[in-house]
Amino acid sequence: MTKSRKGFSLIEVMVAMTMLAIVLMSLAKMSLIVAVRGRGNDLFAKRTAVLQLEANKLGAIPYSTLASWSTTTTTLTLGDFTYKRRMAIANTGTNRYSIKIIVIPMSDTTKMDSVTLDRTKPATNTPLCLTC
Repeated sequence: MTKSRKGFSLIEVMVAMTMLAIVLMSLAKMSLIVAVRGRGNDLFAKRTAVLQLEANKLGAIPYSTLASWSTTTTTLTLGDFTYKRRMAIANTGTNRYSIKIIVIPMSDTTKMDSVTLDRTKPATNTPLCLTC
């Protein structure tokens, strides 16, 4: 008759500790990836919000003032987001402007983004063309 043993052997404890270490290292790596993506998503969200804001500004101003809008590179801050705005306004035909807005985040200048708008002169004698 064999005597039943009590407790764990040293080998069993070492295998369990090794498995635990592997699982914890995998979790640490995944949490690092999530943190890095979260930081990137924060920059992406702020950059997209600023692009939308700039596009809305140029969509709301009267058509007759587009040609006089400054196209110099400007450094602006919105909340905790500092960026450079670069614009190009081109007259692409009769009563038509093409506007390209480039936003360059100061925190990471490689993550720039742009949007292009087309504005046409509204028809005369309409509510959209009060000063055209």
